[in-house]
Amino acid sequence: MKDILKYFLVLASALPLPSCNGDLDIMQDNKLSASNMWTTSTDVIQSTYGIYERMRSNFIQSYVNVFYWGEARVGDYMWGPSLESRVQDNNMITVRTSTMNSSTASTSWSGLYTTIDQANAVLKYADKVNMTESDKGFAVGQAAFARAYCYFWAARLWGDVPLNLVPIESVNQPETYPVRAPKADVYARIGKDIETAVANSAYLGTDKYFATADAVNMLKAEYGLWMYTTQNGGDSFLDLADEALSAIGISSGKLLPKYSDVFSRDNKRNTEVVFALMNSQQEKLTGGYYSYFYHPSNLIASQYRNNPVPVSSTQWWSYSREFIDVLNKSKARHNDSRVTCNLGEGAYGASEQTLTWPNKFLGDMSKQPVVEDCDLLYYRYAYAVMMDAELKYYKKDYTGALASLNIIAKRAYGVEDFYKTATRDTVLEAIVNEYFLEFPAEGVIWWPLIRLDKIWDYNPELLTKKQKNPNILLWPISQSARNKNYKLTQTEGWD
Repeated sequence: MKDILKYFLVLASALPLPSCNGDLDIMQDNKLSASNMWTTSTDVIQSTYGIYERMRSNFIQSYVNVFYWGEARVGDYMWGPSLESRVQDNNMITVRTSTMNSSTASTSWSGLYTTIDQANAVLKYADKVNMTESDKGFAVGQAAFARAYCYFWAARLWGDVPLNLVPIESVNQPETYPVRAPKADVYARIGKDIETAVANSAYLGTDKYFATADAVNMLKAEYGLWMYTTQNGGDSFLDLADEALSAIGISSGKLLPKYSDVFSRDNKRNTEVVFALMNSQQEKLTGGYYSYFYHPSNLIASQYRNNPVPVSSTQWWSYSREFIDVLNKSKARHNDSRVTCNLGEGAYGASEQTLTWPNKFLGDMSKQPVVEDCDLLYYRYAYAVMMDAELKYYKKDYTGALASLNIIAKRAYGVEDFYKTATRDTVLEAIVNEYFLEFPAEGVIWWPLIRLDKIWDYNPELLTKKQKNPNILLWPISQSARNKNYKLTQTEGWD
C-alpha cells in the first residue's frame, strides 16, 4: 500500500512555488504544468497528493470553510455572535444574515479552482505517462473525486460557474478567462466524474485524508439527493443515492458507540470517519474555523481556562440562546448523550457569568491559546445513515426511514425504537430534528434544510429576501474575480 500520508506531508516542500493566472486565481505548478515535466509515474502520483494539499488549503481558511458555506447561513435560529461579548466582524454578519456582497471574503472561489486545476492536470497526464494499472487507477480515481467534490460545492454555492476541464498552462488558453457555464452542465460533469471515481474505487486505498470507495459513495449519495430535491432530477437520482448508500452499508456498526469519540484529537481517522481534513502539530498543519467558538482568557476565571473552557483570542461565533435551549431540552427530556459534546456551558466566567461554546472540536488544550490540531470532518458514517432516512422519506417508505433514524437515536438516547410513528409529517420532523442534534458546528445542516425545503421555517428572513432575490440561497461571486475577467457576470439577484 502506498504511504499516502508521507507523500502528503512533504508536498509543501516538494512542490515548486505557485503563480497566479486569470480570474480564477488558479495556482499554477510551474514545473509540473509543463507537459515535458510529466514523464514518470512519480510525477503523476505526487501531483495527485497535491490535489488534496490544495483542497485542505481552501477549507482551512478563516472565512472559506464548511462552516461558512454549509451552516452559518442557517442564521439567528442557530448562530450568532458571542452571548457575552456580542461581537462579529462584517463578513460574519453578512453571511449570518444572508446580506453578502461581492466584497465579502467568504465569496472567494479561488481555492476550489486551484484544486480543480490540479485535478485537471492529473487527469490529463495520467493517460500520457507509463504507469501501472493500480497507480493510474489511483491517480484518476482521486482526481475525478476531487474535481467532482469541488464542483459540487461550487454549483451549490453559485449555480452557474466556470467549467474548466483542462489544466491552465498558459495565459493564452481560453480557459484562463472563462464564462459561467450553465449549472446543468456543471452538474452533469459532476455525475460523470463520480462515475469515473466509482470505476476506479478499487485502487483508491483506505487513507481517510484522501478519497476512499466509501467517500466516493458518500458524494454520490449526496449528489443524488441534491439533484432529486433541488434540480428536478427525477427518480433516477434517488436510485443513484440508493445504490451508493447500499454500497456503503447502513448499520449501527458504522457508528462509534460514544458520540464524543468521533471528534477526539486522540482518535483521528476513527472508524466512523469517512473523509477528513488533516491537522497535525508535528507536521505544522493546524487551523480551522473552530477557534472562533473559543473564549478569550480574560473572560474566563483562571481555574477554568482550558479546563473546560477553550481559550482563544475572541469568541466570534456562538450558538443562539434559542438553539442552546433546544440542545438542553433534548438532554433533559431524552438524556441526549450528544449534548455535552456539542455544548459547553457553565458559570465559568471571570465574573462568574455563564459561558457557552460549541464543544465538539477541541484542539490541544495543554496550550493557551488552544492549538487547532483537531481534524475537521468532511464526511462521517452518521451522515450516510441520515441520508438513508432522507432517501426513504422521499420514496414514501416511512417505516424504513424510521429504521435509519433509530440507528442515530439509539446511540443518542440509549433506547431502541425511539421514533415510532411512521407518517409523513412525523418522519420529516424527526429527520430535521436529528440533523440539528447530530451535526451542529460541522458545516452540514444548511444542505439538508434546503433539500427538505425546511430552510424557510428556520430562517424566515430568507423567504422575505427571496421576493427581491430569487437566488437568495446562492452566493455572489467576488469582485476580485470579476475585476480579473470581464466575462464574468454577477449572480442574478446579487448585483
